[in-house]
Amino acid sequence: MSALIIRDDDASYFTPPWRLEALYGRLWEAGKPVCLALIPWVDGGARVYWTPGNPPDPGIPPAFRARGGRYALADNRELCAFLNRLAKAGLVEICLHGLTHAFFEFITHDRELVGRMLDAGLARLNDALPDASIWTFIPPYDRISPVALEELVARGFHICTRSHNLAPLPSLPQIAGFDAATISGEQTLFVCDDYLFSHKRDPRESLRLARASLAENALTIVANHYWCFFHPWRGAMNAEAAAAWRSFLDEALGDGELEITAFSAYAAQLAHASSG
Repeated sequence: MSALIIRDDDASYFTPPWRLEALYGRLWEAGKPVCLALIPWVDGGARVYWTPGNPPDPGIPPAFRARGGRYALADNRELCAFLNRLAKAGLVEICLHGLTHAFFEFITHDRELVGRMLDAGLARLNDALPDASIWTFIPPYDRISPVALEELVARGFHICTRSHNLAPLPSLPQIAGFDAATISGEQTLFVCDDYLFSHKRDPRESLRLARASLAENALTIVANHYWCFFHPWRGAMNAEAAAAWRSFLDEALGDGELEITAFSAYAAQLAHASSG
């Protein structure tokens, strides 16, 4: 049986619950989980420094980009109530997605700073979402230093990132594509080297690639950014993106040989299989 993990990055203070419901309500109705990578204290002035001109992060609503400042997830009470209900029902796995989602946040080699940011991020998420258990870390922009990776391993986190971050640490499993490997016990490293559904890709091509991955791989991780389906911050979902996504969900939910799971559950299964 193959497995599918759906990971959505960048939900924050700015996220209306209805946008998540529009994307994932069908899964939740079927009792299937989604992994949500949440930003605890989002930086409204975040910029994307690998793009020419260093544009504002497209996950920040336009009205807030010039204003800057930081916005706590806990202050979006509607979103927190929505997510707490889902977490309590086992329909979301809440993942820590940095602290403020600043571009260079976790590429630092300052171990003490990494620890402080992890402590602060966890404290803010635990305060906002007391019904969630948070054991998975996803680096902002998938950029992370070897020191930060070492600190995550030491703290027992599951980690999901791109494989290019692993080379400086040969002690970690050197996996690539869509894959997972046990670090120790149930602690697991996941790699996700393609975001598949993206506003920068034709939705029909996204659907083709996602189908191909499910056919070829034991594990597929679909890493969405919910705002991509509404880019650029329109009220309704982009029609072509929505059609491709719904087709993908129809096929995934109808595949009796496909398990839709979450990071922690997959990690437990992997550890059990390796111990047996």
